[in-house]
Amino acid sequence: MTDGTLPVRRLRRFLAPTLLALLAVTTSGAPPVRAVGNAASPMVLQNVSLEDVVANRRGICNGGFTHVIKNAAGPNNVRNYLNAAQKCGLKVIFVFPETANHATGRVYPSRVTYWVNLVKGHAALFGYLSVKEPSWTRISATEIRSLYAAYKAADPNHPVIALFGDIPHFGSTANPYTSRMADIVMVDWYPVETASSGCSRYGSSYITNGPKWFARVRSFVDARTPGRPTWLMVQTHKYLAPTCHKKQRPTETQLRRQVRDGLRYLKASGIAFHTWSNTNYSIDERRDGPMVAAMRTIANQVHAGTFR
Repeated sequence: MTDGTLPVRRLRRFLAPTLLALLAVTTSGAPPVRAVGNAASPMVLQNVSLEDVVANRRGICNGGFTHVIKNAAGPNNVRNYLNAAQKCGLKVIFVFPETANHATGRVYPSRVTYWVNLVKGHAALFGYLSVKEPSWTRISATEIRSLYAAYKAADPNHPVIALFGDIPHFGSTANPYTSRMADIVMVDWYPVETASSGCSRYGSSYITNGPKWFARVRSFVDARTPGRPTWLMVQTHKYLAPTCHKKQRPTETQLRRQVRDGLRYLKASGIAFHTWSNTNYSIDERRDGPMVAAMRTIANQVHAGTFR
């Protein structure tokens, strides 16, 4: 054909999908977000008391939540907690305060075996959290690795998790990450603050550079420890004690944004919600039914693969 009809038809077929995509962006304000998640994704609560587990407070049992991080308060407490968690449908990640003093920055690998032997045979045990935000407490890379070695020697069958804060410096001398530190790398990032860079008593702002740091953490973990899973701890609390950088309660939209960024940029395979109970905070999950309901909705959507 010489009248140009065939080239025009070809051009139309080529441009149609692009034009439709542009139309979708124009009418909705943003391109569609792909649904993510899977049924095996851990959805983790932190610091739930034994009493609240037994009482199934706010419906935390046998639902969207799968794990709980718990400080061990003593030999009897850890056994009772495991039994209650098993009935509640939760797996337990224990923190043993006697093995790492985060106030002084001291670690005690020789104490690990005693605590591990109390719990390692229980079906409700998931694993151990060895350190929390070591850069802030000045726990060194050598010390983190010494704890990891002690846990693996005492129990090679359950994973060891290390929780890193200060993610803009993750992998640096100030916040080191190397091999033989953890089987699961957890990071925390709390982006919702009061206005004026956290110095106001009202309003809120959202720190937007989390995705950049998440991608950097993911790249660093992949380079140093290929295949190591990452989890993200997200913010649900309100904390007005410091003069500046005061954390504000997220809206449900802001909570979903945190989870979405973690799944997309950190490629997180688990989400932890900070925190169930802390009386130093102005509000926590235990006192915030709507927040827990939003968390449950998110958890169920992630497990269904429909979270957006």
